[in-house]
Amino acid sequence: MTIEKLARVESSTLKENVCTILRRSIIDGTLTGGMEINQAQIAEQLGVSRGPLREALGQLEFEGLVESTPYKGVVVTALTRESVEDLYSVRAVLENLAIRRAVDYATVEELATLDRIVDEMRIAALAGDREKLGLLDIGFHEQIVSMARNTLLKKLWKLLAVSLQRCLYARHSRYESLEHVVGSHPAIVAAITVRDKEESSRILRIHMAEWAEQILAEYPVVLVEEVL
Repeated sequence: MTIEKLARVESSTLKENVCTILRRSIIDGTLTGGMEINQAQIAEQLGVSRGPLREALGQLEFEGLVESTPYKGVVVTALTRESVEDLYSVRAVLENLAIRRAVDYATVEELATLDRIVDEMRIAALAGDREKLGLLDIGFHEQIVSMARNTLLKKLWKLLAVSLQRCLYARHSRYESLEHVVGSHPAIVAAITVRDKEESSRILRIHMAEWAEQILAEYPVVLVEEVL
């Protein structure tokens, strides 16, 4: 029984390791949108069998990073204006609800965690560590969602988390200085700390709108007459 249990854990860990490597490669742009996943080649490069790779690709498809296409195999999804707009509209609703609830429920320890994340963001920005900064940025917003004390809200937000991280990486790569990424995060913490629900919501809305505007600037609207 013990041996079987260990075997299952090992297999699961292998799948997760493959998933982590591929996820990171898609988020940082090493695997670009529209690229077909050559499963034989990747399995060989990673030194794994097709089984764990297929399982990892299944997880990535659930996360929206790849899609199975008939006669084309598995293809990396592309960031488009429509996908970014969809992501922003849902994120805005979920996080506005989260921060308003967080103002009511946040503990001193949770607020200290937010402060610590902001401090770590500053350190990562100064070090030029874009990957860590992206994870901390996501972690900041995940902490606010967690503080909302709403299990369903947290589950729904987690469905967006990987796509958010992908957008954040793309956004961070356009900054001349990563220190700009810290932005209004300290102000958000301050507003929650003084239990100002309206101010917290207002700052967060501006923060998310700027996020969407900066990313959407890379995807200009194509007018009908331009394609005729």
